[in-house]
Amino acid sequence: MTAIFICGDPEDSGFALLLKNCLSKTYRITYVKNSSLSQWGKGYELLALEFPRFETVETESPVFLLKKSCVPDFPFPYNGTVIAFSENEEQIKALKTCAAHVITCGFGKTDTFSYSSLSDDKVVVSLNREITALSGKKIQPLEIPSEIPQGTDIYSVIAFTALRILLDDFNSEIGELI
Repeated sequence: MTAIFICGDPEDSGFALLLKNCLSKTYRITYVKNSSLSQWGKGYELLALEFPRFETVETESPVFLLKKSCVPDFPFPYNGTVIAFSENEEQIKALKTCAAHVITCGFGKTDTFSYSSLSDDKVVVSLNREITALSGKKIQPLEIPSEIPQGTDIYSVIAFTALRILLDDFNSEIGELI
């Protein structure tokens, strides 16, 4: 099982929508937010925990998905991966001394993930440099066409695509590309 920690504004439900509507097609997701628990899908187990902040996380290879307005004021474990919004200067500044591996998502070519094309309801997400998936597989730069579902924003789609590539989401349309 892989643990995904979603941090930030509880009113921002973009990641929850993407998990439920897209990732549950290929994974079994247990989603915990505040005092609610939901389960969706079938397949490899993912545990997604959403809170504004975390005190302590002790698990193998955790993934932290930071919402665009999140400014983390808590430590990240050295064995974790943080998916961050490069356009939020305060968020990036808070991650300068982060012990975990940080993957930046944003609107520039210097980000690990950005976009190369954008329309009202579609975006082409670009992986701009090689990364290593949680499985150990090396993923080379590529472009992934994606829809922007209603209730989400461009950053959420880019960060969610980064998560899917980290998960080596091979049983999906992304898996056909990587």
